[in-house]
Amino acid sequence: MAQTSISSELTIATAISTLGDLLAPIPNFTLNISNEVVGRHAKVIVPIVSTDDVARDWNPTKGYTADADTGTATLDVAIGEVIKPFYLADNEMNKSPISLASFAKQNAHEFGRFLLNKIFVAADAVTITNTRTVAAGSLTVANVKAMQKELDEDGAPMDRTLLAAAAGNSNLMPSSIETFGAGVLESGRFSNLYGMRVYPQSANTDGAGKIHTLACSGDAIVIVNRQPEVSGSATLEEYTPFTIDGIGLQCAYRRFYDAAKGVHYGAFTTNFGVGIAKPNHIAVCKKAS
Repeated sequence: MAQTSISSELTIATAISTLGDLLAPIPNFTLNISNEVVGRHAKVIVPIVSTDDVARDWNPTKGYTADADTGTATLDVAIGEVIKPFYLADNEMNKSPISLASFAKQNAHEFGRFLLNKIFVAADAVTITNTRTVAAGSLTVANVKAMQKELDEDGAPMDRTLLAAAAGNSNLMPSSIETFGAGVLESGRFSNLYGMRVYPQSANTDGAGKIHTLACSGDAIVIVNRQPEVSGSATLEEYTPFTIDGIGLQCAYRRFYDAAKGVHYGAFTTNFGVGIAKPNHIAVCKKAS
């Protein structure tokens, strides 16, 4: 297998930077990430804490072992290989590094959006009681406050995240600096709202009855990630694993060259899956059916 080329180093560096920004919400969920290599389709059994410990004062009768009531359950999370393939002809490959970086950034962005969409796909597949119907572009601060209230009432932990549809985030923005200050207007987003970290996104599934905005605590959603295996190695010129800084996500870059066509093929790849551990710790807004 060939050594990593300069163009590959640029492609991977661009992907790491792009994915680090796009997938920034992921560390806020429950993570089960390992550099263990698995096949294209696998099932990972994730332990889930189902009963909270009760704290107490120490006393000589109970010592340290009584009331140790932590219960665990398991959640089966299916993971599969996610890829974003692309190609460049010889003349495109030899253009300026700026052009190559732009090309890599666009493909990494689509790769990241597909991964983030899996959170919405998983949430759409389960019954979530805390649900309201509102158009994405009509999302209001009152809607967000109502979701926060529902999480409070269900006893969800306070480490909370809000994935807001891009159109909904725009509707939340104030029209004047006096409302929320210069920082919100300059960044185009709230950093926090009602105690929830806010992440505008365009990865939700667009369709009737689909979730476009999701609020949850960190224990509600499980992200499982493994290193993709090296397959088809006879045709590969390069297989380079890489890790997304600050997230730990295990990915790889595959590359091979078709001399007959003069085309360089590449792909970003990872093994990824999402499980819903505690639906009652999720509140959502969805499009009308």
